[in-house]
Amino acid sequence: MLFTEEEHSLLAEICDAFVGPVKSLDGDDAYWQSKASNLDLKQKIETTANALPEQDITDLKKVLNLFSKKTLGIFWRGPMKPFNELTPEQKEKLLFRWSKSSIGNLRKAFNVFRKMAAFMSYSASADEITHIHSKIGYTSSSSKVSENPTRIRTLFSESNQVISCEVLIVGSGAGGGLAAGMLANAGKDVVLLEKGSYINEEGFNDNEWDMVTQLYDRCGALSTNDGGVTVFAGSCLGGGTTVNWNGSFATPDRILEEWSNEHQLGHLFNKEYQQSVQTVFNLFNVNKDNSVHNPQNQKLWDGAVKRGLNPEVIARNVVDCKKNGFENCGFCGFGCKGGCKQSTLRTTIQSASENGARIYCNAEVKHLTTSLNQVTGAVGFQKINGEVRKLTIKAEKVIVACGSIHTPALLLRSGLRHPELGRNLYFHPTVGIAARYSDLIEPWNGPMMSTVVSDAMRLDGNYGYWIETAPVHPGVIGMTLPWTSIEQHKKDLTMASNCGAFIVLTRDKYGGKVSIDNHGNAVINYKMHSYDLNHSIKGMQEASEIHFAAGAEEVIFPHRSRKTLLNTADEEQRTSFYKQMTSWKWRTNDYVLYSAHQMSTCRMGGNSKTHPVRPDGSFVDYKNLFIADGSALPSCPGINPMMSIMAQSHFTIKNILNGY
Repeated sequence: MLFTEEEHSLLAEICDAFVGPVKSLDGDDAYWQSKASNLDLKQKIETTANALPEQDITDLKKVLNLFSKKTLGIFWRGPMKPFNELTPEQKEKLLFRWSKSSIGNLRKAFNVFRKMAAFMSYSASADEITHIHSKIGYTSSSSKVSENPTRIRTLFSESNQVISCEVLIVGSGAGGGLAAGMLANAGKDVVLLEKGSYINEEGFNDNEWDMVTQLYDRCGALSTNDGGVTVFAGSCLGGGTTVNWNGSFATPDRILEEWSNEHQLGHLFNKEYQQSVQTVFNLFNVNKDNSVHNPQNQKLWDGAVKRGLNPEVIARNVVDCKKNGFENCGFCGFGCKGGCKQSTLRTTIQSASENGARIYCNAEVKHLTTSLNQVTGAVGFQKINGEVRKLTIKAEKVIVACGSIHTPALLLRSGLRHPELGRNLYFHPTVGIAARYSDLIEPWNGPMMSTVVSDAMRLDGNYGYWIETAPVHPGVIGMTLPWTSIEQHKKDLTMASNCGAFIVLTRDKYGGKVSIDNHGNAVINYKMHSYDLNHSIKGMQEASEIHFAAGAEEVIFPHRSRKTLLNTADEEQRTSFYKQMTSWKWRTNDYVLYSAHQMSTCRMGGNSKTHPVRPDGSFVDYKNLFIADGSALPSCPGINPMMSIMAQSHFTIKNILNGY
């Protein structure tokens, strides 16, 4: 175990201070008396901790050590007692004070524990928390498993095995999975390595805890170094395409023009590149036929129309949802057990397997191998039933497609250097705006996103925000709702089935950075710039107005102080409220911030001094190395980026094939 029995006991007490028993407000004692420690927290904590870097565990242990000392009182101006000797009221007061502390590390600790307690408590299976599901009206999907599940042959390495191939691909998401299919179909000898597991339709289920811990990077606990941004990134065969919400957008012409001019990418409007765009849209079956609005998408549409805005239907890469009985399924983020989602798992990786590609899952690359200025392969390991087996691959060409967090980390671990490598990390920083309606919404059912409102995408040049909806299941709801007390948080959670969840995504102009720690693990540094925050605040205000136009009774803003606005407020009161928003404290961990899009840490461009990747997809300082994932995007596109990544990667792979 990574934690001692004493540390586990203390973690359970901390979690109970967030999700603990309170006096029943309506006679439902099972709900109001429930607490986090009723669950097998030890197993859940160890599962998550085993996916985290050593430094994260070290930092957490330091905080636990503080909680076990009498000197804890100094840090909240309370009694000089360890946490386990405080009364429930004192524990609650300590946590609330930390949530608004002027000390950044205290706010970080509060948020780490808050997210841990809420997600572990509310993402558990129906068998574990039946009383909670019953209280909030949550039901899992009853949809059947596909009659034609994906069948991909994955391989297990021998100890210290050396493998030779023509092309090594590291990563299997929108770029890597596409590359595997294209190259194997062209007759190339392909080896595909994926650090996550292979799970197909028969293995996907509706258990939020199971799927998040199995399909997402660091068991869903990936975050920035300061804890301010929760980062959702797929870590499984198919990568982000296995778990994303299916939104499929073409890169807007205005963004292509910006990239062409500012990054010297003149090919973006030529015939070859546009053919790549059309090819990937056809290959992944992008269509609007399955974009039927669920209640919260309909609320976004109706409210936007009443506001004089121009909502649009989102195209999605899914087929036959209704035919297969999945029109009310909202579990795309947990993989698609119906086989409707046209992920790389179900399309190009499947075809790569059929055409002889050798696919290794649970296989992580530690570093690339080089000779002079050429990349010659990679060294890594594969985990098989707890055993770690070293794996060496010799390749004529290497395609790195680990995503914008892990691609730069791998290159840095390998000793590759470029002044911009790891920089320009864009997030499309995302905030949730929840609202309580009188009618039933059930935000976990139906197509996860089918409406987009993008009228404000050009507030300043090509920068602004857009509004979509988010599928929210109990664990994510618990993580997202502000926490000021146990009672308040539990009370807010009871409105879940009447909750409409909009999200505001900002095209960020100012980025962050990915570096590596002493063990070679990726470290994410990102702080939302005031310029981008200003656009995000404007988006929150507009999302609030759309909610009210759609009939919402109350809007809850994603601020730690639980700012709310009622529909009884007149226009003057709402205007006054919105003006005050800029004076709220917007420090790191003062508000709930997410990213499901990570981009541009190894960006493509014509100037090799400022762009690590050439326009043809090759790395500037090493031969036989190509980048084919979101890290190669010149900047963030201001739309859900899957198809932008695929189009650019398709063009890169064509260049590789033309070079043979």
